[in-house]
Amino acid sequence: MLIVLSTLVLVLIFLGVINARKTRIHIPIMTTAFLVDLALVLYIELNRGAIEQAVDGVGGLLLFHILVSTLVLVLYIVLIALGLRVYRDKPHLIVWHRRLAYVFIVGRLVNYVTSFYIV
Repeated sequence: MLIVLSTLVLVLIFLGVINARKTRIHIPIMTTAFLVDLALVLYIELNRGAIEQAVDGVGGLLLFHILVSTLVLVLYIVLIALGLRVYRDKPHLIVWHRRLAYVFIVGRLVNYVTSFYIV
C-alpha cells in the first residue's frame, strides 16, 4: 500500500511539472502531492519509528533514505513558499523555484528507489 501511495505521489509530481505554467492546475496538484507524502511520512514514523531508528545508529542505506526523505520534505516547504511568492508578486523568483524543483525531483526519485531496498 505504501508503494502504491508513493507511486501516486510521483504521478502527481509529474502531472504538476507538465502543468507548471498552468497555476490553477499546478498548485492544487503539487499541494496534494505534498499532503499525501507528508501523510506517508507520518504513517511510517508512527508505525515504524523511523526517527528513533536513525537516532539509534542505523547506518547505510536506511540512514541515507531518511536523510533524502528529510531533504525532500524541507524542499516541499521551500518550494511551496517560493511558489506562492512567485504566484503572488515576485515572478522573478521563478528561476530559483525551478532550480530547487530539479533538486527536489531528483531527491524524490532517489527516495522512491531506495524505499524498495529498505522495507
